[in-house]
Amino acid sequence: MSMRSIYRKVAKKHGVSVTEVRKDMQAAIDYAYQKSDKSESEKMMQKSIPRKEKIPTAEEFIKAVAHTIKNT
Repeated sequence: MSMRSIYRKVAKKHGVSVTEVRKDMQAAIDYAYQKSDKSESEKMMQKSIPRKEKIPTAEEFIKAVAHTIKNT
């Protein structure tokens, strides 16, 4: 399933735009990576996500989590 179809399904299910889905997902990821009171397991999980920048994009995050789920 492509990222585009994932965004569309989520947007349709919640009655919002694809842009809003992307924006909200990225805001949640940004918050998780920037918060200061992370547990050790959160830190480990965040370090395991491949990314180009300090904080992964929603696409990078979803692909990494999907890969992990698929391989467990």
